[in-house]
Amino acid sequence: MSVRVKQQVKQHVKPPRAAWRVWGPLLVVLVASGVAAALWLRPGRSGTTAGGGSQVGGAAAASAPAPVIEPEAQVYAKYAGSESCKGCHARENEYWKKSHHGLAERPIKATMDKAAFEPPRSFKHGSQTTDVRIADSLYQVVTLALSGKKEPQTVQRVIGEDPLRQFLVPFPGGRMQVLEASYDPDRNEWFDVYGDEDRQPGEWGHWTGRGMTWNAMCANCHNTRLRKNYDEATDTYHTAMAQMSVSCESCHGPMKAHVDWQKRHNPGGKYTPPPPGTRPASGPGSASADPTIKRFSRDQVLDTCAQCHSRRGELTGDFVPGENYFDHHSLTIVDESDIFYPDGQVRDEDYEFTAFLGSRMYAGGVRCVDCHDPHSAKTILPGNLLCMRCHNGSFPNSPLIDPIAHTYHKPDSPGAQCVSCHMPITTYMQRHGRHDHGFTVPDPLMTKQLGIPNACNRCHTDKDVDWAVKATDEWYGSKMDRPSRKRTRTVAAARRGEDSAKAGLIGMLGDEKEYPYWRAVAAGLLTRWAGDPEAMVALMEGLKHPQPLVRANAAHALEGVTQRSPSIQMAIRKLLDDPSRNVRMTAAGILRETIDPESPVGREFEHFVNLNTDQPTGQLQKGLYELARQRPEEAIGHFKKALEWDPRSSAMRQQVAMIYSSIGRTKEAVEQLQEAIRLDPANTEYPYQLGLAYAESGDISQAIKALERAVKIDPRNARAWYNLGLARNSAQDPQGAVQAMEKAEAIDGGDPDIPYARATILLQQQKIPEAAAAAQKALQIRPDYRPAMQLLQSLQ
Repeated sequence: MSVRVKQQVKQHVKPPRAAWRVWGPLLVVLVASGVAAALWLRPGRSGTTAGGGSQVGGAAAASAPAPVIEPEAQVYAKYAGSESCKGCHARENEYWKKSHHGLAERPIKATMDKAAFEPPRSFKHGSQTTDVRIADSLYQVVTLALSGKKEPQTVQRVIGEDPLRQFLVPFPGGRMQVLEASYDPDRNEWFDVYGDEDRQPGEWGHWTGRGMTWNAMCANCHNTRLRKNYDEATDTYHTAMAQMSVSCESCHGPMKAHVDWQKRHNPGGKYTPPPPGTRPASGPGSASADPTIKRFSRDQVLDTCAQCHSRRGELTGDFVPGENYFDHHSLTIVDESDIFYPDGQVRDEDYEFTAFLGSRMYAGGVRCVDCHDPHSAKTILPGNLLCMRCHNGSFPNSPLIDPIAHTYHKPDSPGAQCVSCHMPITTYMQRHGRHDHGFTVPDPLMTKQLGIPNACNRCHTDKDVDWAVKATDEWYGSKMDRPSRKRTRTVAAARRGEDSAKAGLIGMLGDEKEYPYWRAVAAGLLTRWAGDPEAMVALMEGLKHPQPLVRANAAHALEGVTQRSPSIQMAIRKLLDDPSRNVRMTAAGILRETIDPESPVGREFEHFVNLNTDQPTGQLQKGLYELARQRPEEAIGHFKKALEWDPRSSAMRQQVAMIYSSIGRTKEAVEQLQEAIRLDPANTEYPYQLGLAYAESGDISQAIKALERAVKIDPRNARAWYNLGLARNSAQDPQGAVQAMEKAEAIDGGDPDIPYARATILLQQQKIPEAAAAAQKALQIRPDYRPAMQLLQSLQ
């Protein structure tokens, strides 16, 4: 293989899509960008910056605050507890204590739970049978345990209320584990939240595994001001909280100072809310005179709701109401994975915030409390009355809608309900139906073209997609061809890796002025094309956007080209002083090899890395950090622990293999990919990457076998065909090499690397006219493609 052709193997590797499960989006800042961008490369980083310094983060980050984690005694002394609120706020307390927030977590109680356990009963799920009973006054679930045998587990707490309740049992190391066995109080029925998946002991997602550890997965959002308090050295938890359940102070923040002030200035007083449309009183004892009261803006309220109603990674583990969401979390958004549908609809368990952030409602100024009572969490009006509060022309950003003419359904029918079409329900955990808060428009044409579900066919299950397409076209005509349809097609094309998506993404990043969320999506999806001059310019502009989500995703996309461009590296370094911690942590992850660990941003980053070491993904993340700090043996220990904690995850083995290969440990990389293939034989990425690993080690015959397996699984895998062509050429099979390249070109006609590589192979065979034609094809795709220019010049 010529040097130039061999370089093509390295340059054309596309990062695999992230495959993290719903509970672990912890690597969005570090792993998904860092390792994937360097997949199978040996980056050869020197540990110096473009300016020649060995470390960054000192002067550049001098004003960036390090995380201030107050001692628990000091923190919890500021909380008064919900009992102290009800004397003055009786009505709000009544709403709250019956709400899902008030019942988010509680001790098990005979008055509420006896009916679930008595009389004793059994239920079957998969190949297993679980029993429930009351024995010696203990509420027990007898189920498959770590021993591989059924054992009684004594329930201590309940999380959730309706439509399902889950149960917590104590485990060694300060853990509480969440049982799969759950109870539906409406049907008086037990079931498994995983249906018939038949999870087994030893799996990360079995109830005994870390994927069901309450301390890490549930506790923060089911309780008030919780500290996880994980000790990595002993692998134990010392979890603490201000109050069990989502209490008043979960949303209002610590209120002891308020309670004390009221006791002094308004003893025995009652708080009476002012009549609608009037200002609160300002005299002594009134709320407005209380200096301890903090008035949150509408966006601060949204951030408070979002910290639990979102799929996200933790940056600090210590959010306080009133603070910015993006100072504490990294949000999971539409990306190359199938977590969301390309139009933004929820697919996996994504909760509400992400979809809402990309909606017209959010762009129009709507916020949570416009629709939901903050104390009962229920909607403030029933049915269409809620929507028509604004869509009757009274709200400036809301289009006027005639509900009868708009729906084309009979009044009072399910199809005439606004939420049926614009907030379709997806059921999670077998029982919990949740409305999509993206407020999308049903588009059956996108179902036909891209497989995205639409509300019409969700309801009319007896009809096909063509029927729905015809109906919406007849009803709404050209209105169906809205800008969101173009956006959806662009996102779908980007997920397929089609180069035609690049221009559309650049347009989204520059044009989605009403929707910063979709600009962030475009930035993230441009990762594949970050080295392209146009994409690079657009992403550099994205680093200046006022929304931190856009800045973070633009930085994330540029990671793979940061080392090659001093100007990009300097721009990323400036982000170490960004006002948003989310952006600072993204930049710190990119510059992790050179960041000063004693700088404020360096301490922030170490806190973030250490916070998540109780999970396999966190161990992977810690290993990458140790690797960046030139501590390879410590890093390997973290990678091994990640595999030990999640041994049946093919995605975890793939990620570890990527890291091993990047540091030259090809043998271990091959072993991990072989195991990934055994665990998931239908995944085309694993044999594809195995082929690249074999090629890196010089074993071309095994590389060819692995790549041929990849294209057999997925004949549309252009990257596998491309690298198979290179491998065959190296094995002195030029005819087979050209055939593979032609397959790759037929699938991906927008990549100049492929015809150029074919040109070099033809040139080696002295097929000058064919080589020249292939080089010309590369230039047709990209007129400024220098390798093809140089090849043609050499033929003159």
